[in-house]
Amino acid sequence: MPEPISRRRVLTGMAAVTVAAAVSPTLATPAHAAASPQPLPLLPLRVPQPDLGIEQQSDEKIRWLQDAKLGMFIHWGVYSGPARGEWYMENAAVTPENYRKYVTDANGEQFTAAAYHPADWAQLAKDMGARYTVLTARHHDGFALWPSTHPNAWHSGQAPLQRDFIGRYVTAVRDAGLRVGLYYSPLSWRYPGYYDVRGTNCLPNKWGYVTDPAHKENARIMKNEVYQQVKELVTQYGKIDDLWWDGGWLGQQGTDADAAFFWEPGKFRDPANEWPVDAAYSETDSATGRPLGLTGLARKHQPDIVTTLRSGWIGEFTSEEGGSVPSGAMRTGRLAEKCFTIGGAWGYTAGAPVMSFGNIMNILVNAWVRNMTVLLNVGPDRTGVVPATRRRRRARSAPSCPPAARPSTERAAGRGNRWTASTASRRRTTPSTSICCPGTAARPSPPRPPGTPRSPASSRSPRVPTCRTPSARTGR
Repeated sequence: MPEPISRRRVLTGMAAVTVAAAVSPTLATPAHAAASPQPLPLLPLRVPQPDLGIEQQSDEKIRWLQDAKLGMFIHWGVYSGPARGEWYMENAAVTPENYRKYVTDANGEQFTAAAYHPADWAQLAKDMGARYTVLTARHHDGFALWPSTHPNAWHSGQAPLQRDFIGRYVTAVRDAGLRVGLYYSPLSWRYPGYYDVRGTNCLPNKWGYVTDPAHKENARIMKNEVYQQVKELVTQYGKIDDLWWDGGWLGQQGTDADAAFFWEPGKFRDPANEWPVDAAYSETDSATGRPLGLTGLARKHQPDIVTTLRSGWIGEFTSEEGGSVPSGAMRTGRLAEKCFTIGGAWGYTAGAPVMSFGNIMNILVNAWVRNMTVLLNVGPDRTGVVPATRRRRRARSAPSCPPAARPSTERAAGRGNRWTASTASRRRTTPSTSICCPGTAARPSPPRPPGTPRSPASSRSPRVPTCRTPSARTGR
């Protein structure tokens, strides 16, 4: 029978081993031995950058968007009447006079808003797990979804609608406990001067406009309307969390930043600018008395607001658009938003196919593992109703953003997160979802349905300062 091991013998043996380890020479690590895992390096801190006289918002002010992980985009306007997408006016070269008929003429393509219940939109957003919504207050056709006081404005306060859609939307979204976002496009196809701001070189366009010296004043009136309408949006509806600029480019060419000389999107405007803003539509800085640019105007009344980069100013976050699956680095240290639509065009399109649930999940998961927030688009019809097929598809996506996908403050800042490509691949949400890791090919986007509008500049890349990457446009 083996002799029992006493406590004294165990302690004596451990002491001997300790002494031997202290006095013995260090042995080389065998070549076949696995190296101990090294901690991942910390990502660089996000440092707010100045641009055009004003600095990006602090981490504290953008954190809500980083933590949201999911928002609902709403493209709704006059283009919902003909139901051929939000670029229909330009694609079909519909004149402003004829385009107005989609509001005034009673027929099957009239934009009536007869079933407009924004509380239903807010509930849909909550049901799919969204934390914020963004509504197209004005798209490229120049129609405003609220009563605007600029004398040349085209808006919903006019007959036959005579309604304030933005007011009801903001109230419904706030009542639902969601953050409020407004999309605004400064360009307007109603103005020939948009294509010929100096009246000396008219850019190609669908309406056959040609160079005309009168276009310079026409462009100035367009700019005045923009300043008045932005002032209305940031002063009349309480707190606005997100101002989603789009369409800052001129003549749909170049980049948004290239057009900064015209729109003056920074903190201040130049009093000697060739396209001055009339005093009636202008605001000044209370400290200096200088006239405010678009971002200066927004910040004066909404000091916590976050904005996209598409006004020509740097913006607070990167915008990646379209149905491609996100790929590349898992964490970049920047605030990034992925926006895409599941129904062909962004605006309501009759009979458009709906993206498969598997493709939707593929985009969502590959965005979330990269710490991106996703803005998923819905296009209500001319009455204000979201088609049932799109509601069902979004409802299926509701459980796809679990609490674990909503990062803590530390993760939101892009620091202290050890979730790498290899670990992410073991956390697949559905069997049909694949994680696109750096260096691998992303699953191709679904084919674009015939007739779906595409921006003429899908290959354009805006300037890329720190905290921002290029964004491609796909017909927004």
